[in-house]
Amino acid sequence: MFKTSDAFFALAMESIEHLNVWAIKYKPNAIADHICYKCNSSEEFDYLRKLFETNCSFIYQSIISSRRIAIIKFLQPIKSLLGDISFLELSDQKPDGSQISGFDHIEIYPIRGTMEELSNHLEQKGAQVEKIIRPHHTTFDLTIYGSFKVRIEPEPLIQKIVRDEIKNGA
Repeated sequence: MFKTSDAFFALAMESIEHLNVWAIKYKPNAIADHICYKCNSSEEFDYLRKLFETNCSFIYQSIISSRRIAIIKFLQPIKSLLGDISFLELSDQKPDGSQISGFDHIEIYPIRGTMEELSNHLEQKGAQVEKIIRPHHTTFDLTIYGSFKVRIEPEPLIQKIVRDEIKNGA
């Protein structure tokens, strides 16, 4: 487990470096939105959330797919070739206990057009894209190293939260 937020960011940079290599190869017309870290226990989730509570701009937490998800805005963004990453999606353990600790994905969204068009463009460049249909939304995922993925979404996560949870009171 991370002792400091600096240790967390140091490990996050390994994922950012893989994203940058991928971005150079495929040149997606997209912007990086956030990085996701999945926890293997509620205790790890509580620990990491507390670690960031005094070292962030804000935390918004919700229940998605029967588990806690916290969106944490960094004080300083993480730089990537696809833009600044200002948010962490911190995911509590799944109800079935199947989740392992680690950085899981970086979400990107298209600068222009749809996520389907971006997915098709990347496939034409030779990328392997998998369409994932979930109960709460559909994404296009590209595994870039190990099990770490780039996930294509239609918009920034914070816009979805404001629209679906804050304005509409989901």
